[in-house]
Amino acid sequence: MEAKLTTIRSEIEKNLSRSGHNLASFAKVSGLNRGSLSAILHGNPPKPISLGQLDAITRAFGFPEGWLYPLYVDECFSENKISRRRVEPFLVRCAEMGKQHCIDEVLGRIMEYPRPLDIIYTVAERLFCSGRIQESMVFYKLIVDNEQDTYSERMAISQYRIFKSLETTPEVDMEQKLRAVISFEPFRGLLPEDMQLDGLLKLGRVSFALHRWKDVEKFADELRALANGIYREELRRSKGKRGEAFQAERPLVVYYGHGYLMKASALTKQGEYEEAKKYTAGYADLGWFELLDDEGRSAVDDFRLFAVANGFALEILLGNTSVLTSYIAFLADHPGEILPGMVIILESANRFGFSADAVLTRFSREMLRFEQFQDPINVDRVYRLYYQIAMYHITRKQYSKGIDYIIHCLRLTIRLNSGKDFINCVTLFELSREYSSDTQQKAYKELLKEVRQHEEITINDDQRFGIV
Repeated sequence: MEAKLTTIRSEIEKNLSRSGHNLASFAKVSGLNRGSLSAILHGNPPKPISLGQLDAITRAFGFPEGWLYPLYVDECFSENKISRRRVEPFLVRCAEMGKQHCIDEVLGRIMEYPRPLDIIYTVAERLFCSGRIQESMVFYKLIVDNEQDTYSERMAISQYRIFKSLETTPEVDMEQKLRAVISFEPFRGLLPEDMQLDGLLKLGRVSFALHRWKDVEKFADELRALANGIYREELRRSKGKRGEAFQAERPLVVYYGHGYLMKASALTKQGEYEEAKKYTAGYADLGWFELLDDEGRSAVDDFRLFAVANGFALEILLGNTSVLTSYIAFLADHPGEILPGMVIILESANRFGFSADAVLTRFSREMLRFEQFQDPINVDRVYRLYYQIAMYHITRKQYSKGIDYIIHCLRLTIRLNSGKDFINCVTLFELSREYSSDTQQKAYKELLKEVRQHEEITINDDQRFGIV
């Protein structure tokens, strides 16, 4: 705990005396101008201390960085005004160093002055844009709680930044994501266009993870319309050679393509396969898109690959087994698509009753590596695959294999904290219990005990996300 000090100047004077320095020698050691140092300590009134000067004094004394920060709060205020030149860098530095008590004291006082949100917003933006995402959140949330003009761009950007911070927040559960979507959604149209593009893309992705298919469609439609409008404006600008080029976080073609990809994916999830084909065609060949840089051309290639993969998936989901051999060959050439592709094939095999033995045999070696995945998206895909394989074997009276996969699935539902999937697995096991071995029953009972002991698993409508 930091000791309670008196005033910043008395503390500097005390340590000057202890160190044996006079103003001249200490100015030389600290790198400060002697006249400035004298004005700071002996001026009438004393000259305010900048944060840089304070840090130089601290280093010269050999004290830890931030030593005098608790006393510097007073330096940022006077009776009737606040010094933005001092308070803004001070708040940024305190956030970087984790000096929350200093931040709390400044924020507690700053709200008593006129236009405090101007300062708070500037600090938040400086932190966010320098990569200090979590540190900026306390400032953005203060703006959201205190902004009088709820339709201001500042309010919209603050809501957007809070929503965007989900990307860097570990272990955000589905309920938190849903609340974040609900909070940010009304402000999306108030953002600058570059942020609108990114906001719509992220809203679509989070809504996809939440299984809110109609919302995914809505955001995808808005994203396509906005990206298309900006694209037309950019073409006119480039031909007239006037104005600065539009800048967004990603190339414009990324947002345009995702407008089609998200729409097709949401339709696929709702079983509207023929309609999904139309939107898949919308991102299959974006080579016509002008104004592409290297990143944009790479995105066009990625969309082309997604379209091929999802085109095969749609045919399989429609029961068209004539493409199965070609699809397996495609997956073999694109290892990153094997896991989601196998999920599609097994789901369709269970629905239409065709054999999936060829794909299980072809990718048996790759399947051994699936459980090495740590990210929630791929862990969920592994669960979905194992569940479909379990049903596939049980339907074919290969009970021992099927029950082994059910037990694998149960372990994954605990890892995913997905109560709904856990119940599905328990139900499938109980329907097949009479065919289970003593070893399988023992493993099943141990998993139930584990859940009982921790009591953490919840029903949250799954935690799934994928292209298809």
